[in-house]
Amino acid sequence: MKRLGLRFQKAKYNIIMPKISVVMSVYNGEKYLTQAIESILGQTYTDFEFIIINDGSTDKGLDIINEYRQRDERIVVISRENKGLVYSLNEGVNKARGEYIARMDPDDISIPVRFEKQLKYIQDEGLDVCGTWAEGIDSCGIKIRNVDYPPNSDKIKSFTLFHNPIIHSSVIFRKDIFEKVGGYKKFFRYIEDYELWTRVVFKYKAGNIPERLLQYRFHQDQITQKNNFEMRVKGFLIRVLALTRFIFRT
Repeated sequence: MKRLGLRFQKAKYNIIMPKISVVMSVYNGEKYLTQAIESILGQTYTDFEFIIINDGSTDKGLDIINEYRQRDERIVVISRENKGLVYSLNEGVNKARGEYIARMDPDDISIPVRFEKQLKYIQDEGLDVCGTWAEGIDSCGIKIRNVDYPPNSDKIKSFTLFHNPIIHSSVIFRKDIFEKVGGYKKFFRYIEDYELWTRVVFKYKAGNIPERLLQYRFHQDQITQKNNFEMRVKGFLIRVLALTRFIFRT
Protein backbone atom coordinates (compact mmCIF):
# COMPACT_ATOMS: atom_id res chain seq x y z
CA MET A 1 0.00 0.00 0.00
CA LYS A 2 1.70 3.20 -1.16
CA ARG A 3 1.98 6.05 1.32
CA LEU A 4 2.25 9.73 0.59
CA GLY A 5 4.55 10.29 3.55
CA LEU A 6 2.01 11.97 5.82
CA ARG A 7 3.26 12.35 9.37
CA PHE A 8 0.60 11.56 11.93
CA GLN A 9 0.78 14.04 14.78
CA LYS A 10 -1.52 15.10 17.57
CA ALA A 11 -3.55 18.08 16.43
CA LYS A 12 -5.87 20.49 18.20
CA TYR A 13 -9.45 19.64 17.38
CA ASN A 14 -12.81 19.21 19.04
CA ILE A 15 -13.81 15.55 19.26
CA ILE A 16 -17.12 16.36 20.98
CA MET A 17 -18.42 18.98 18.55
CA PRO A 18 -16.17 19.47 15.52
CA LYS A 19 -16.70 22.41 13.17
CA ILE A 20 -16.69 20.15 10.09
CA SER A 21 -17.82 16.58 9.49
CA VAL A 22 -16.18 15.06 6.42
CA VAL A 23 -18.34 12.37 4.81
CA MET A 24 -16.88 9.81 2.42
CA SER A 25 -18.50 6.59 1.18
CA VAL A 26 -16.27 3.80 -0.10
CA TYR A 27 -17.23 0.79 -2.22
CA ASN A 28 -14.32 -1.24 -3.59
CA GLY A 29 -12.19 1.89 -3.83
CA GLU A 30 -8.87 0.62 -2.49
CA LYS A 31 -6.89 1.75 -5.55
CA TYR A 32 -6.88 5.45 -4.69
CA LEU A 33 -8.16 5.30 -1.10
CA THR A 34 -4.84 5.93 0.64
CA GLN A 35 -4.27 9.19 -1.25
CA ALA A 36 -7.82 10.38 -0.52
CA ILE A 37 -7.62 9.67 3.21
CA GLU A 38 -4.19 11.22 3.63
CA SER A 39 -5.27 14.35 1.76
CA ILE A 40 -7.99 14.87 4.40
CA LEU A 41 -5.84 14.03 7.41
CA GLY A 42 -3.21 16.41 6.06
CA GLN A 43 -5.49 19.46 6.04
CA THR A 44 -4.12 22.62 7.64
CA TYR A 45 -7.52 23.10 9.29
CA THR A 46 -7.79 20.30 11.84
CA ASP A 47 -11.11 20.74 13.69
CA PHE A 48 -13.08 18.00 11.93
CA GLU A 49 -14.31 14.46 12.24
CA PHE A 50 -13.87 12.13 9.27
CA ILE A 51 -16.83 9.79 8.76
CA ILE A 52 -15.94 6.95 6.38
CA ILE A 53 -18.68 4.54 5.33
CA ASN A 54 -17.50 1.17 4.08
CA ASP A 55 -20.47 0.32 1.87
CA GLY A 56 -20.00 -3.45 1.68
CA SER A 57 -16.59 -3.43 -0.02
CA THR A 58 -15.12 -6.79 -1.02
CA ASP A 59 -11.59 -5.49 -1.60
CA LYS A 60 -9.04 -4.39 1.01
CA GLY A 61 -10.66 -1.01 1.53
CA LEU A 62 -11.86 -1.72 5.07
CA ASP A 63 -8.37 -2.85 6.11
CA ILE A 64 -6.95 0.45 4.84
CA ILE A 65 -9.63 2.46 6.64
CA ASN A 66 -9.13 0.62 9.93
CA GLU A 67 -5.38 1.11 9.74
CA TYR A 68 -5.86 4.86 9.58
CA ARG A 69 -8.53 4.73 12.29
CA GLN A 70 -5.96 3.31 14.70
CA ARG A 71 -3.70 6.28 13.99
CA ASP A 72 -6.18 9.15 14.05
CA GLU A 73 -9.13 9.37 16.43
CA ARG A 74 -10.94 11.86 14.19
CA ILE A 75 -11.90 8.96 11.91
CA VAL A 76 -15.34 7.42 12.49
CA VAL A 77 -15.91 4.12 10.66
CA ILE A 78 -19.29 2.75 9.59
CA SER A 79 -19.06 -0.71 8.00
CA ARG A 80 -21.96 -2.83 6.79
CA GLU A 81 -23.47 -4.52 3.73
CA ASN A 82 -23.79 -2.63 0.47
CA LYS A 83 -26.71 -0.17 0.40
CA GLY A 84 -25.58 2.25 -2.29
CA LEU A 85 -24.08 5.72 -2.37
CA VAL A 86 -27.26 7.72 -1.71
CA TYR A 87 -28.12 5.72 1.42
CA SER A 88 -24.52 5.95 2.62
CA LEU A 89 -24.25 9.72 2.19
CA ASN A 90 -27.55 10.35 3.98
CA GLU A 91 -26.43 8.02 6.76
CA GLY A 92 -23.10 9.79 7.10
CA VAL A 93 -24.63 13.26 7.21
CA ASN A 94 -27.26 12.15 9.73
CA LYS A 95 -24.52 10.87 12.06
CA ALA A 96 -22.38 13.98 11.59
CA ARG A 97 -21.83 16.26 14.59
CA GLY A 98 -20.33 19.20 12.73
CA GLU A 99 -21.99 22.46 11.80
CA TYR A 100 -20.70 21.97 8.25
CA ILE A 101 -20.53 18.89 6.03
CA ALA A 102 -17.53 18.45 3.73
CA ARG A 103 -17.82 15.88 0.98
CA MET A 104 -14.95 13.74 -0.23
CA ASP A 105 -14.72 10.87 -2.70
CA PRO A 106 -12.24 7.99 -2.37
CA ASP A 107 -10.63 8.61 -5.77
CA ASP A 108 -9.97 12.36 -5.40
CA ILE A 109 -7.34 14.40 -3.56
CA SER A 110 -7.99 17.51 -1.45
CA ILE A 111 -5.31 20.20 -1.45
CA PRO A 112 -4.00 20.76 2.14
CA VAL A 113 -5.47 24.28 2.47
CA ARG A 114 -8.91 23.31 1.11
CA PHE A 115 -10.88 23.43 4.39
CA GLU A 116 -9.03 26.47 5.69
CA LYS A 117 -9.76 28.48 2.56
CA GLN A 118 -13.34 27.29 2.23
CA LEU A 119 -14.32 28.24 5.77
CA LYS A 120 -12.81 31.70 5.32
CA TYR A 121 -14.60 32.12 1.98
CA ILE A 122 -17.90 31.02 3.54
CA GLN A 123 -17.50 33.63 6.26
CA ASP A 124 -16.33 36.42 3.95
CA GLU A 125 -19.07 35.85 1.36
CA GLY A 126 -21.89 34.78 3.70
CA LEU A 127 -22.33 31.42 1.95
CA ASP A 128 -24.40 28.38 2.87
CA VAL A 129 -22.78 26.14 0.25
CA CYS A 130 -19.20 26.40 -1.00
CA GLY A 131 -17.49 24.41 -3.73
CA THR A 132 -14.13 24.93 -5.42
CA TRP A 133 -12.52 24.69 -8.79
CA ALA A 134 -10.48 21.56 -9.48
CA GLU A 135 -7.58 20.16 -11.40
CA GLY A 136 -8.65 17.15 -13.44
CA ILE A 137 -6.20 14.25 -13.22
CA ASP A 138 -6.07 10.81 -14.83
CA SER A 139 -5.71 7.41 -13.18
CA CYS A 140 -1.97 8.02 -12.77
CA GLY A 141 -2.42 11.41 -11.15
CA ILE A 142 -1.32 13.38 -14.22
CA LYS A 143 -3.10 16.66 -14.90
CA ILE A 144 -5.34 16.50 -17.98
CA ARG A 145 -7.60 19.56 -17.67
CA ASN A 146 -8.92 22.36 -15.50
CA VAL A 147 -12.42 21.99 -14.03
CA ASP A 148 -13.89 25.44 -13.40
CA TYR A 149 -17.42 26.29 -12.26
CA PRO A 150 -19.31 29.62 -11.89
CA PRO A 151 -18.10 31.46 -8.78
CA ASN A 152 -21.05 33.53 -7.54
CA SER A 153 -24.61 32.69 -6.54
CA ASP A 154 -26.41 34.37 -9.47
CA LYS A 155 -24.26 32.62 -12.08
CA ILE A 156 -24.66 29.31 -10.26
CA LYS A 157 -28.46 29.60 -10.47
CA SER A 158 -28.33 30.12 -14.23
CA PHE A 159 -25.72 27.40 -14.72
CA THR A 160 -27.89 24.91 -12.80
CA LEU A 161 -30.48 25.06 -15.61
CA PHE A 162 -28.00 23.29 -17.89
CA HIS A 163 -25.28 21.60 -15.80
CA ASN A 164 -24.35 20.44 -12.33
CA PRO A 165 -23.03 23.68 -10.74
CA ILE A 166 -20.77 22.30 -7.99
CA ILE A 167 -18.11 19.57 -7.89
CA HIS A 168 -19.51 17.15 -5.34
CA SER A 169 -16.24 16.13 -3.69
CA SER A 170 -15.20 19.78 -3.33
CA VAL A 171 -18.26 21.02 -1.46
CA ILE A 172 -18.81 22.20 2.10
CA PHE A 173 -22.39 22.98 3.14
CA ARG A 174 -24.35 23.72 6.30
CA LYS A 175 -25.84 20.58 7.80
CA ASP A 176 -29.07 22.31 8.82
CA ILE A 177 -29.77 23.29 5.22
CA PHE A 178 -29.28 19.70 4.09
CA GLU A 179 -31.83 18.59 6.67
CA LYS A 180 -34.31 21.30 5.70
CA VAL A 181 -34.35 20.33 1.99
CA GLY A 182 -34.58 16.60 2.70
CA GLY A 183 -31.15 15.22 1.80
CA TYR A 184 -30.20 13.12 -1.21
CA LYS A 185 -32.96 11.34 -3.15
CA LYS A 186 -32.53 7.68 -4.10
CA PHE A 187 -34.40 8.06 -7.40
CA PHE A 188 -31.64 10.36 -8.67
CA ARG A 189 -28.77 8.00 -7.90
CA TYR A 190 -25.57 8.68 -9.87
CA ILE A 191 -26.44 12.41 -10.06
CA GLU A 192 -27.99 12.81 -6.63
CA ASP A 193 -25.81 15.85 -5.96
CA TYR A 194 -27.06 17.73 -9.04
CA GLU A 195 -30.68 17.22 -8.00
CA LEU A 196 -29.84 18.30 -4.44
CA TRP A 197 -28.35 21.58 -5.66
CA THR A 198 -31.56 22.38 -7.58
CA ARG A 199 -33.34 22.33 -4.20
CA VAL A 200 -30.64 24.41 -2.52
CA VAL A 201 -29.20 27.13 -4.75
CA PHE A 202 -32.50 28.93 -5.43
CA LYS A 203 -33.19 29.28 -1.68
CA TYR A 204 -29.73 29.62 -0.17
CA LYS A 205 -26.49 31.33 -1.11
CA ALA A 206 -23.93 29.21 -2.93
CA GLY A 207 -20.49 29.92 -4.36
CA ASN A 208 -17.40 28.29 -5.83
CA ILE A 209 -13.94 29.47 -4.80
CA PRO A 210 -12.04 30.31 -8.00
CA GLU A 211 -9.07 28.26 -6.85
CA ARG A 212 -8.19 24.64 -7.63
CA LEU A 213 -8.38 23.11 -4.17
CA LEU A 214 -9.20 19.60 -5.36
CA GLN A 215 -7.66 17.08 -7.72
CA TYR A 216 -10.64 15.43 -9.41
CA ARG A 217 -9.82 12.07 -10.92
CA PHE A 218 -11.18 10.90 -14.28
CA HIS A 219 -10.95 7.12 -14.76
CA GLN A 220 -12.85 4.22 -16.28
CA ASP A 221 -14.18 2.85 -12.99
CA GLN A 222 -15.97 5.99 -11.83
CA ILE A 223 -19.77 6.22 -11.76
CA THR A 224 -19.95 8.82 -14.54
CA GLN A 225 -18.28 6.41 -16.94
CA LYS A 226 -20.32 3.32 -16.05
CA ASN A 227 -23.82 4.82 -15.90
CA ASN A 228 -23.73 7.46 -18.60
CA PHE A 229 -27.11 6.71 -20.23
CA GLU A 230 -29.10 6.69 -16.99
CA MET A 231 -27.39 9.90 -15.94
CA ARG A 232 -28.36 11.60 -19.20
CA VAL A 233 -32.02 10.66 -18.82
CA LYS A 234 -32.20 11.77 -15.20
CA GLY A 235 -30.16 14.85 -16.02
CA PHE A 236 -32.86 16.00 -18.42
CA LEU A 237 -35.50 15.59 -15.71
CA ILE A 238 -33.35 17.51 -13.23
CA ARG A 239 -32.99 20.41 -15.66
CA VAL A 240 -36.77 20.57 -15.98
CA LEU A 241 -37.05 20.64 -12.19
CA ALA A 242 -34.35 23.30 -12.00
CA LEU A 243 -36.22 25.50 -14.46
CA THR A 244 -39.42 25.15 -12.42
CA ARG A 245 -37.59 26.04 -9.22
CA PHE A 246 -35.83 28.92 -10.94
CA ILE A 247 -39.14 30.39 -12.08
CA PHE A 248 -41.16 29.79 -8.92
CA ARG A 249 -38.29 29.68 -6.37
CA THR A 250 -39.81 26.55 -4.79
